[in-house]
Amino acid sequence: MTDFALPVEIEQLRAEAERFASLELVPHARAHEKSLCWSAAVLDVLAKLGLREVDLPGDWGGADAGVLAKVVLLETLASGDAGGLPAADQPGLATGALAACPDAGLARRIAAECLAGRASLALVCADPEAPELTPAIHWAPSWPQLRWAFVSRGDALALFELTRALEPARALAFGASGGVGGALAGASKLGEWTLARHQGVTLRGRARLWCGAVALGVAQSAFDATVRYTTERVVFGKPVAHHQGNAFELAVAATSLHGARLLVRAAAAALDRAAADAGFWATEAWIAAVEAAVAVSDLGVQLLGGHGFLVDHLAEKRFREARMLALLAGGRDLAEADLAELVLEVPDSLTQGGPP
Repeated sequence: MTDFALPVEIEQLRAEAERFASLELVPHARAHEKSLCWSAAVLDVLAKLGLREVDLPGDWGGADAGVLAKVVLLETLASGDAGGLPAADQPGLATGALAACPDAGLARRIAAECLAGRASLALVCADPEAPELTPAIHWAPSWPQLRWAFVSRGDALALFELTRALEPARALAFGASGGVGGALAGASKLGEWTLARHQGVTLRGRARLWCGAVALGVAQSAFDATVRYTTERVVFGKPVAHHQGNAFELAVAATSLHGARLLVRAAAAALDRAAADAGFWATEAWIAAVEAAVAVSDLGVQLLGGHGFLVDHLAEKRFREARMLALLAGGRDLAEADLAELVLEVPDSLTQGGPP
C-alpha cells in the first residue's frame, strides 16, 4: 500500500503554518493587499517558521530541510493568503538559479542578504529562440528592495546587479508584494555562464514548482470556500452543491487538486534526491497545479454568481492569483519548450546531418 503521509517534522511544520494562516492571514488579506505589504507581525512569525531558509543549504545559513518541506509550507501559507509570498520568501523563485550559480562565494553572499531581509533576487526566464535583447523584468516584488536578477536562457545563466531602482509596476495579483518592473539596461553584469546540459531546465523547474505549490494553496482555499457556500446556499429547494451538474464539477475539481498535490510533492522529492529528471517532473507538476488552480478558482467565481466578482469575497482575488501563477517563470510556452527538449532528444536532420 502506498503511503502518502508526510514525514513527522514536515507535518508538524504544516500544522503550525495552517494555524497561523487561518488566524492571521485570512482575516487581513484585503488589508494587506491594499497596503501593498505584509505587516511586521506577520513577517516575524514567518521568520520563526523558517520560510526563507527552509530549503536553503546549511552553509548558506539555511535549514537544509529540503524542497518537499518548502512546497508544503508554501501551499499551507497560500491557503490563507498568497499575496505577500513572492516578497516575503527570498530568494524564493530564484533559489534554483542561485544553487546553479558557478560562483559559490557570490551565491552565498546573495543568499545571506536575502535571508536577512535586506535585499531581494529576481529570476527572468528568457525564450532561447527570441532575439538577443536587453532582458527586462515585467514584475517583481517591491520589497525588500530588488538588488539582483538572474536571467536564464536555455542552458545559459547571467547575473545582473541593479544600479538603480526600477519603476513601480502594477501586477495582476499578489498586491501585498507590491511591484516593480523595467529593463535591466545599465545594470552591472556580475557573471555569465554556460551550465551543464539541462541544468537550466532544472533551475526553471524549481522556480515553477514554487509557483505550483502556491497555486495549490490558492486552489485549496478556493475549493473550501466554494464548498462552504454551495452547501449552505439553497436554490430550487436544495443546496447549490447538490444539483447534479454542480456536484460533478466539484468532484472533478477535488480530484484534479489532489492529483496536482501528489505531483508537486513527488517532484519536490525528486529535486531533494537530485534526480536527473527532476526539472522535467517539476515542470509537469507546475502545469498540473496551475491548471487545477485556474479551474477551481474559476468554478468558485461561477458558483458564487455575481458575488464572485465583488471584492466582498476573496473568490476574484484567488482567480487573479491563479492566473498570474500561470504566467511566472516563463509561462506555459517556455515550460512546454523545456519539456519538448527533454522528451524529443533527437537530432535535427537539417542542421545536424542526420538521416532525412
